[in-house]
Amino acid sequence: MVDMAKLLAQRGATVTIVTTPVNAKRFKSVVDRAIEAKLEIRVVELQLALAEAGLPDGCESMDLLPTSAHVINFITAMNLLEKPAEKMLRSLFPPPSCIISDAGFPWTYKLAQKFDIPRLVFYGPGCFAFLCVHVVTNTDVLDEIESDSEYFVLPGLPDRIEITKPQAATWGRGETKETTEMFNQTQEADKYSFGIVVNSFEELEPKYVEAFAKAKGKKVWCIGPVSMCNKSIQDIADRGNKAEINEHDCTKWLDAMEPRSVVYVCLGSLNEVSTEQAIELALGLELSNTPFIWFLRRTTDKFEKWMLEEGYEKRIKDRGLMVRGWAPQILILSHPAIGGFVTHCGWNSTLEGISAGIPMVTWPHFADQFLNERFVIDVLKIGVRIGAEVPTLFTERDQFKSEMMIKREGIRIAVESLMRDDEEGEARRKRAKEFGELAKRAMEEGDQPPKPTSEPPMASTDLHFVLFPLMAQGHLIPMVDMAKLLAQRGATVTIVTTPVNASRFKSVIDRAIKANLKIQVRKIQLALAEVGLPEGCENFDLLPTTAHAINMFLAIKLLAEPAEKMFRDLCPPPSCIISDGGFPWTLDLAKKYDIPRLVFYGPGCFAFLCIHIVTSTDILDEVESNSEYFVLPGLPDRIEVTKPQASTWGRGDTKETTEMFDRMQEAEKASFGIVVNSFEELEPEYVEAFSKAKGKKVWCVGPVSTCNKSVEDVADRGNTSAINGHDCTKWLDEMEPRSVVYVCLGSLNEASTEQAIELGLGLESSNTPFIWCVRRKTDDFEKWMLEEGYEERIKGRGMIVRGWAPQILILSHPAIGGFVTHCGWNSTLEGISAGIPLVTWPHFADQFLNERFVIDVLKIGVKIGSEVPILFSERDQFKSELTIKREDIKIAVESLMSEEEEGVARRKRAKEFGELAKIAMEEGGSSQVNMTLMIQAITAELTKNGEPNLKVVGIPYHIVVKYSLSHIGGKNIKLEVNVII
Repeated sequence: MVDMAKLLAQRGATVTIVTTPVNAKRFKSVVDRAIEAKLEIRVVELQLALAEAGLPDGCESMDLLPTSAHVINFITAMNLLEKPAEKMLRSLFPPPSCIISDAGFPWTYKLAQKFDIPRLVFYGPGCFAFLCVHVVTNTDVLDEIESDSEYFVLPGLPDRIEITKPQAATWGRGETKETTEMFNQTQEADKYSFGIVVNSFEELEPKYVEAFAKAKGKKVWCIGPVSMCNKSIQDIADRGNKAEINEHDCTKWLDAMEPRSVVYVCLGSLNEVSTEQAIELALGLELSNTPFIWFLRRTTDKFEKWMLEEGYEKRIKDRGLMVRGWAPQILILSHPAIGGFVTHCGWNSTLEGISAGIPMVTWPHFADQFLNERFVIDVLKIGVRIGAEVPTLFTERDQFKSEMMIKREGIRIAVESLMRDDEEGEARRKRAKEFGELAKRAMEEGDQPPKPTSEPPMASTDLHFVLFPLMAQGHLIPMVDMAKLLAQRGATVTIVTTPVNASRFKSVIDRAIKANLKIQVRKIQLALAEVGLPEGCENFDLLPTTAHAINMFLAIKLLAEPAEKMFRDLCPPPSCIISDGGFPWTLDLAKKYDIPRLVFYGPGCFAFLCIHIVTSTDILDEVESNSEYFVLPGLPDRIEVTKPQASTWGRGDTKETTEMFDRMQEAEKASFGIVVNSFEELEPEYVEAFSKAKGKKVWCVGPVSTCNKSVEDVADRGNTSAINGHDCTKWLDEMEPRSVVYVCLGSLNEASTEQAIELGLGLESSNTPFIWCVRRKTDDFEKWMLEEGYEERIKGRGMIVRGWAPQILILSHPAIGGFVTHCGWNSTLEGISAGIPLVTWPHFADQFLNERFVIDVLKIGVKIGSEVPILFSERDQFKSELTIKREDIKIAVESLMSEEEEGVARRKRAKEFGELAKIAMEEGGSSQVNMTLMIQAITAELTKNGEPNLKVVGIPYHIVVKYSLSHIGGKNIKLEVNVII
């Protein structure tokens, strides 16, 4: 229901969730983030009359009841909510338009009648189970069955479904007088409801959706799987409750396992597993010799004692992980290592397993679970039965009955059967995977009039893109993201890089391949010894000194020959090269194979238009002083820079780098077009001017970082983080919204000990909570921190991360209110996409130009006062005159976080640009459309060249995409894209 609330709010509706304090606390962090994202969701808490119903304080959820027999008391307490709910409803503003009520609150239909608004009823299970329940409760079929063990065919269903009387009767008829009355009231309320909302999707059970709607005589809306509305790491991890294990430890354990080798075991939040059954399950899993991750929702002292005495956890240490408490289930099921799911067949878990494309071992206990088992086994055919025959009464779930126990041998056989690689197992996995793909498509944007689809039918599946990313994180990361975006369109993508760089994004590519994306990595070796570099120095951030950059460029130049050899062996044959500008020789490859070459540069269009002006005119020759600010001519805005700030990129600071830039420009002139990690709404005038200046088509396809949807891909982006995401978010969760400044000065910047100390003291004196990523640390700095007790002093409000940081994860957290950045384009765009204002601290290359863009064009930043660029080849040479002092750091941070009018206006603009970034990458957004147009342009070019392996289907297609936002960043923007093909 919380997921549904978010889906409704995403459509612009105001949503009120009515629940009790304990339950509200469980999803507080999820709702807080939704509110922070400007979704109109609120929570109203009502107090259950626990004492009056005979329940102890705090028992506000079924899983908190002292015994299962207390369900009767809980139903009484739920019925007593009617009066306080009516009082609450009268006070709501705006007035309610519709009630969506769980069936367990039949009295809400009276409220709907009283307020003259529709009531929709929401049931937990899918249409199959509820059609079965309808048949059982509206016919005499059970009265005709005498035996409790005899299987009979349920009449009136599209498939032949055999079931026993107890399995059919545990839901919808009640086990006691009180539960029977409740079910009767529920059915009566159904008759007066406007319609039924189901967490399922029509492709999963089409015949049952239709039959259920017909049987009920009402409209049935399948709007699931609703769990897929959770896109952020935090929402996925916190869904339902706080997990007992952090997602980093969980994924780290799974990362060590082979794909599809692990079985996940979780028997739900309400099932009471006896000590005897838990022991049998443990031994059955051990006997199966299958790696497993087992979540015990509840455990007993007796079971813990058995495990200790038997040394069980020690025995299974290398292939079994046991977690006591709540599990981050979607996170686990989405991991490539998971190959099977032992489930209790509660509908939520069943649907999550289906959505993840995972086959199941079915182990139902009570209620609708036996019906869901039949659906998985007989209809979908994606499961293996464990052998549970007799349902537990809901009110007797904590009473052990030895005759209902599943023995270890039965568990072993079921798990082995599920994970087997024989024909039957492969067919089951194939079907499960297909249903998983259907689930994803069901929740994607459909062919709705308000949002026209941005992708016409096209032969992108016949294209093979070969990507050459430069060996620097700021270039490598967006190129890997772009590879995923292309592969998501059905293209084959090959990333060409070196072994060390390949290892940095291996886990991301492995998951993409697991998701059936056609991505491959081809490794070629740099001639390190030949150019005077030590072994392993395959990235600019691994060089012994910054002066060795020259050697690295020589090594890159020598890659031309092995790259051509590799190119010849590629299958299917390449259709297009997307090359970083640092590989000018890829133009020769493109010419040799008669295919288009697209050039990819790190920065956005603003910076490259500035560079184009500097390198194509004599403007710098007219400026004598290195400290004098002058206006760059030919730009849409007045941009003032100094001569050194304008010339650290595109001209080179040595003979070798100057020659390299000249070759890059020559190669660019002969290239088919330019791909940019930006979006048109961010810099519309500069996209147009840059394209005009280059005389080429420019496709803005970003922010490409938003292609990372899974928890693991966001956390692993670029490299393995030095801190796990859970510890990071846990620390940030304690902070107030928009109160923390995030500090990260990039992967290539060398901060001296002196500068690091000034930064530390400046942050401390600002009295602003901060999280500081120290990419490289020196022994002198560590010694200073220890002697000064710095970390102890800032403990309550400062966090220091040494090494690689999960930057997108941090920036997307509601606690982050500002970002101190070096103005590398990746970081700048990630800050913009997160809607965060920036403190700008540029060092070299394009960073000073990006600062001007942030400050003068977007007006979402505060300058820290860095004036003189560092030469790229001298980044590790300390110059005291370039040090930014603690006081300047303090002033910049305080100014950025200020609540004064200027600070509020800056935050408002930043947030608006963040929203535009999301829209650009959505279906029908400008970057989505540009990706489509780029693919079509390549297709057309190949057809013109007579590409033999390409099938082109000519289909008329019309897109009209409009964005209109007033007064963003100090200027009116209206972007209209009309594409007629």
